[in-house]
Amino acid sequence: MAVVARRNDEAIQKMSKSIIVWTALFLAVTQCGKKMIIQLTMKKNLLFLGLLLALFACHNNPKTEPKDAPKEPAAPVSVSEAIQLISDSIAMDSTNALLYASRAKAYFANEQIGQAMVDINKSLQLDPKNVDTYLLLADVYYTLGDQDNIASTLNKAAEINTLDARPLVKLAELNLLQQNFNMAFGYVDKALGLSSYNPRAYFIKGMCYMAAKQDTANALKNFQLASEQDGSFYDPVEQISRIYAVQQPPYAMDYLRKAQQQFPDIATPRYELALYLQSHGSPEEAIRHYDTLLMQRPDNYILLFNIGYVNYVYLENNEVALDYFNRALNANPNYLDAYYNKGRVLEQMGDYSQALDIYKEVLKIQPDYRLAIDAMNRIQSEE
Repeated sequence: MAVVARRNDEAIQKMSKSIIVWTALFLAVTQCGKKMIIQLTMKKNLLFLGLLLALFACHNNPKTEPKDAPKEPAAPVSVSEAIQLISDSIAMDSTNALLYASRAKAYFANEQIGQAMVDINKSLQLDPKNVDTYLLLADVYYTLGDQDNIASTLNKAAEINTLDARPLVKLAELNLLQQNFNMAFGYVDKALGLSSYNPRAYFIKGMCYMAAKQDTANALKNFQLASEQDGSFYDPVEQISRIYAVQQPPYAMDYLRKAQQQFPDIATPRYELALYLQSHGSPEEAIRHYDTLLMQRPDNYILLFNIGYVNYVYLENNEVALDYFNRALNANPNYLDAYYNKGRVLEQMGDYSQALDIYKEVLKIQPDYRLAIDAMNRIQSEE
């Protein structure tokens, strides 16, 4: 029996180009409705709309140009350049709270947490009622792992503007992370009570149903609402894809294809589609998707392993499978599943001696590796 192809989200997510703030990711571990693992992560937000608006507000009048002069595309501004531009503006207007908040965003994006905190505090001194600045402060505290200050900061933001749903949604996320599920439901319902249009609130509510109750029906309902309200919001699409991949309804394949086409630059939907294709009668197409992913990450041992697995199990190309298992081991010499499957291929090819040596090496590293024990007993019983 071969070790199955892996759903390794941590490795695959490293290839993703999406920039998601406070995103919650679910990993479907098994079929048959077993528990799922919550993995809450946070990545920095690199959106500079507020920053650029502040710069435009402080710039001198634009130069006039001839009507027919060709327009050259503006060169992208680096974070360091943006910080310097805002600093120049602050030098001319040191009482502008928005400028300090904008520079704090740039510092935060540039991983200069200390400088971001200094500017946030200065901005709040000048304008203590700015909800956006408190939300930024909560993001900084999240990076620092300071959950108590996250909660107090978000509660302050919610008090300043009781009609702003954003602090409530982030409080729901925080309580989801802390597994305070009743509180999480309460905050997200309060946010949705302010407005029924809130894709992130529906997404968080779906995550609450998954984490607190393993209620995939209500989770799907909320994920679908989130996706319908914002077609560019990837997180709910990812969760729907994973649920369908486990439950395997008749329309799962169509949905997985649609998700991959909708988000072609994100690696995970293509990976999920490939996993589904290989076990549902389309191994060659699965390999094409894996190959596309390998172009982005040629040393990814999970992808190399999966291609080897498809060739071994579904296409019976032992030589090709052996090559990919070797490549996976070159990328990660400690990957026992690739090591074991290499032994299975050699055993299939009749090289029992080398296969036995591999199984012995696997058991030296992990003595309770059941498949290797069974393989050794199988070979020894035939000698």
